Amino acid sequence: MRATVSTVVLGSVAAVVANSVPASANTSFGGGLFPTYKQLPVEHAVGLTFDDGPGPGTEEFLKTLDGLGAKATFFVTGEQVAETPSRLKEIMAAGHEVGLHCYRHRNHLRLAPWQVTNDIRRARAVVEDVTGRPIQLYRPPYGVFSLGSWVESGRQGWERILWARWGRDWEEQATPRSIAGLIGYPNPGDILLLHDSDRYSAPDSWRRTLAALPIIAERLERTGLVARPVGELLGIGAA
Repeated sequence: MRATVSTVVLGSVAAVVANSVPASANTSFGGGLFPTYKQLPVEHAVGLTFDDGPGPGTEEFLKTLDGLGAKATFFVTGEQVAETPSRLKEIMAAGHEVGLHCYRHRNHLRLAPWQVTNDIRRARAVVEDVTGRPIQLYRPPYGVFSLGSWVESGRQGWERILWARWGRDWEEQATPRSIAGLIGYPNPGDILLLHDSDRYSAPDSWRRTLAALPIIAERLERTGLVARPVGELLGIGAA
């Protein structure tokens, strides 16, 4: 009986460990075992990305980006797309790229593999129904892969996208200056992470991100870089 209990416990521990190993993609060691894109092989641009939308402020982001001559990839959440499909259509109409983030914004390490798979497939169905195009880029919630999200994204043939620089713009104490300061002066090919929705972060955080964009754009211009969608810089036609 004790041996049986020990076997069950050890098996459970092994399953938990196996499920969490792909989360190491964010580390220098794990990046070799679980390769993702954090930087792109280009000299003239950075990959500008926004997570967690589309939200009520997304239209303002589109206007600001247009004024700055910048293009981006929006990693969208299925539940927000389902609520207001028109916002996703506006992103596409403005010439930006759409990548997949999730359906519900939950840490995949806290979910069973089948729950992760269901979430991803549900999100894909909703997003592709609106865009009419196949998803090609994927970023998990919090940038944390589980075994389920790693396997499913590979099964779908998606490029796995993380980031080189982030503005920590979801935090309550963030300001436009702090956001721009953390982004700093990017290197060519850096993927930048920002958020166009506050649904999963501090209230009104998107407004501070919006105000940071002109500062970030000015610094990019000083270094001779432009903001472009990730898929474009990878040479693929992402939805």
